Amino acid sequence: MLSLRDYQRECLESLRNLYLGGQRRLLVSLPTGTGKTVIFAAMPEFFRIKRRLLVLAHREELLDQAAAKFSAAAPELSVGIEQGPRTAAPDSRIVLASVSTLGRQGSERLNRLAPEDFYLIVVDEAHHAVASTYRRVLDHFGVFDPDSRRLLVGFTATPRRGDKKALSSVFQAVAYTRSLPDMVRAGYLCPLRGWRVSTSINIGSVSVRHGDFAEGELASLVDVPERNELVVKAYQELAAGRRTIAFCVNVAHVQALALAFLHKGIAAAPVWGAMAKDERATLLRRFHEGSLQVLTNCNVLTEGFDEPAVDCVLMARPTQSQVLYAQMVGRGTRLHQDKSDLIVIDIVDNTSRHKLISLNSLFDLPDTLDPAGRPALQVVDELERLSSEAPWIDLSGLVSAEELDLVTQRVDLFRLEPPDEIAPFTEFAWCGRPDGDYRLNLTDGEWVLLREDNLGCWQATLHQKGSRIGIASSPKLSRAIEAVDRFVVQERPKVVPVLRVTAGWRDLPPTEKQREMLRRFQVPVPPQLTRGQASWLITHSTAQRRRF
Repeated sequence: MLSLRDYQRECLESLRNLYLGGQRRLLVSLPTGTGKTVIFAAMPEFFRIKRRLLVLAHREELLDQAAAKFSAAAPELSVGIEQGPRTAAPDSRIVLASVSTLGRQGSERLNRLAPEDFYLIVVDEAHHAVASTYRRVLDHFGVFDPDSRRLLVGFTATPRRGDKKALSSVFQAVAYTRSLPDMVRAGYLCPLRGWRVSTSINIGSVSVRHGDFAEGELASLVDVPERNELVVKAYQELAAGRRTIAFCVNVAHVQALALAFLHKGIAAAPVWGAMAKDERATLLRRFHEGSLQVLTNCNVLTEGFDEPAVDCVLMARPTQSQVLYAQMVGRGTRLHQDKSDLIVIDIVDNTSRHKLISLNSLFDLPDTLDPAGRPALQVVDELERLSSEAPWIDLSGLVSAEELDLVTQRVDLFRLEPPDEIAPFTEFAWCGRPDGDYRLNLTDGEWVLLREDNLGCWQATLHQKGSRIGIASSPKLSRAIEAVDRFVVQERPKVVPVLRVTAGWRDLPPTEKQREMLRRFQVPVPPQLTRGQASWLITHSTAQRRRF
């Protein structure tokens, strides 16, 4: 069998266990560069598949990559491709298919694939699976039938969609997930460092379509000589000599930015989708060999392009799509003997209307924080420590990583009351965490954590004495909060009077004993602190000490 890494084998075992438990539509989330194609290439042998396997993808490059992996992993299995002029032979054990080819209304190509011949269906880049073309293919194979025995597995590096359509409409459960920080920490992906370069251009007027900026409007604002020169200057100052992919808005922007690099004597070239294949292949070969330092592109190197030597990704294109952003960063996260890390340069335009995705989004760092070239994991570890030890501190407004040494002297009391977005749904003193989670302290070291999973569902877990127990799950935050509150009322009735935000004692000044305990825990005591807030701080600080 193909040699698998530990997490790849764990993924396959999790899929098998969930299938045996009755789950039929499963999602796997792994970052770009961690070998998800290797996993589904190992599936025929791992699952001892006697029928055919279908792999769905939306780009020709992904199909060709999968074909190469199958040839290496299982050369005895015949592989066919259904895409454009290519047709899989009737006896192909593995069918790699283009969704645009099979998913057309009334597609004869789809009708020729008998559902009973296929046991396992894999969807590559599964964040696309809610589209009508995918649903048409999946309906053909009956994967949504209640009594279906087929296994559907979706693979993606980025399960969160920009248009907010939840993948739970297609998949039943997340079978396996490892985050980008997880894989960097484990040594399977290279370390990352980030820089933010601000511009004076305001993109607040740009419309949003399908979860991201309207390209024409965006290009008219960002594809200007002054900004392109700033991008080149950022490269020269922060990543000179590095093998770099720059992501742009449209073809005109790709060409203009390449010229800006060339004018500064930097070997650069533009590539785009409509470019002749042989010309693009020549440029990619030169980039691989090192005679080109920078490639500018749009919508062509985001998926299906592998050059492990890339050690700088330059985001000249603002985006609101975490899916797109993660794909772009993923072009440089692979390990390579000639690089020590990956530098990501975010060109950040001015906007108060839109939320821009940056490297911070992939590491759950505050949007405003400039990593300033510090290793991303170093910043993550410090923030996680602060978030755990002092969740009452609002870290969302940090501007520089250097401020981490100072924030412990601040208590942001509004974080100790139910945040505005959940206050209408709860009677208890929930705390909002800087990473977007919510926490409710109980007593005796117990607490509840509420966190959104990769399928867009809110999962509540009860933490007690080193164990975690799931107590609620809902696609709506309000319902999850209400479910936890019911659990507390029914299962922990003695703590209800302590937790209610309407209890009169909560608004009184802290007792002297509370002040003394907070001083002992080295928690600053602001003048406006209430007795209820002091109780929350003491409960949390006591629980933290019990951990050690």
